[in-house]
Amino acid sequence: MKKILLINPWIYDFTAYDLWSKPLGLLYIASFLRKFNFNVYLIDCLEKSILVRKGIRGKKYGTGKYDRTIIEKPGILKHIPRYYSRYGINEADFEEQVKKYKDVDAILVTSIMTYWYPGVKRTVELIRKILPDTPIILGGVYASLLPEHANNVIRPDYLVKGPGELQVLNILAKILNFEIDLSQIPKSIDDYPFPAFDLLSQVDYLVIMTSRGCPYNCTFCAQKLISMPFMQRSTDNVIEEFGTHYHKFNIRDFAFYDDALFIKKETHIKIIMEKLIQKSWPIRLHSPNGLFAKYIDNEMADLMYRSSFKTVRLSFETSNENRRYDMQSKVTNDDIVLAVENLVKAGYKAKDLESYVLMGLPEQSVEEIIASMIFVHKLGIQIRLASFSPIPGTVEYDRAVKSGLIEKNADPLLTNKSIFPLHTNNFDYQIYRKIRLFSHILNYSVQRGLIMFDDNPFSESIIKVVSQLHE
Repeated sequence: MKKILLINPWIYDFTAYDLWSKPLGLLYIASFLRKFNFNVYLIDCLEKSILVRKGIRGKKYGTGKYDRTIIEKPGILKHIPRYYSRYGINEADFEEQVKKYKDVDAILVTSIMTYWYPGVKRTVELIRKILPDTPIILGGVYASLLPEHANNVIRPDYLVKGPGELQVLNILAKILNFEIDLSQIPKSIDDYPFPAFDLLSQVDYLVIMTSRGCPYNCTFCAQKLISMPFMQRSTDNVIEEFGTHYHKFNIRDFAFYDDALFIKKETHIKIIMEKLIQKSWPIRLHSPNGLFAKYIDNEMADLMYRSSFKTVRLSFETSNENRRYDMQSKVTNDDIVLAVENLVKAGYKAKDLESYVLMGLPEQSVEEIIASMIFVHKLGIQIRLASFSPIPGTVEYDRAVKSGLIEKNADPLLTNKSIFPLHTNNFDYQIYRKIRLFSHILNYSVQRGLIMFDDNPFSESIIKVVSQLHE
């Protein structure tokens, strides 16, 4: 029987948190390879069982911390006044696990953020030390966006760009010299088997994609560079997956990984939610990716509430209409106002809703960020502040290069979302901290039913005092 080991590497970063993060691509490949009679194994460097042994409990809906080990910062990041850490299991445990799989035919390592490549590099170094003759295949986001960098730095035997199932199968057929059973090749997106979640050592929640790809062209997003063309699964296929995993793992929390969940809503997500309501499974739904506010009409909001859509994060980015138009964004200021009104009318409390606000975009002023935060705050919802990270191959990356904020072939470490805003002329570390603290203050007040900036004497007094300070 053919054997392959899949590895989800460590995160090396200033901060990392498990917000419904599973190696979904690897798990899809695992179930796909099983169709071709592979025995498949997984080492997940981000698994959290060690925290359970330490008595550290997870957070709401299965999210939570990773185990953390402070390590030396790369030289290029020495100027950042924060600790740099390895997130995940310790190296000794990883090495012991790898030693158990000395007879595998190949090893597939995935990658996510381009600036997390040091974790991938260390993972491959340790594999080479223990299993020097086993072929290593590298795939994932980093490998797809920066294949030349990945080949030079990680030095895999094979590199996969974009969707991995068929590419990995073809590489393995070459390595192991076997004929592919063409009858098992998927003819539609519904033909792909459900992800192999049984390989996970701990299942607090699961993730689901009802579609692949995205039809939009947002200037900051690299989805079209790493995924297949936009395709939606049939609603029956999606419901079957919900039911299969709910009954098998007895878990309640499911997070959507779609980048365009609400596209063609009448024939897709609305039907999915209606069928989930009919099933009466006690599940909860979450959206770590931003939802398109313009699609949330009264019926959509009602279905979201009745289907137990618990985590609602709206895609907003900025209140600056000119920038939003330039970014080819999917929402207007009026769209998000109406979406919040519809969601509250359906039964949600405004304070439980969130909206993404971007900071650190090329040529973005501090005033624009503050204005966007106040706009969201005045709706009575929480701000989800997201630091901009220029992704290689995107329009915004090219703009950052043109603006002199980053070199064209810069070390990916310099695109880290935790530090990139510091490259702009308008930011220093203290301003970065103050903006984040301001968002925490606004969210704290929202959680207690207080709107700091609205049409009342208190708000007017704050604005008056602040304006006088600049006179």
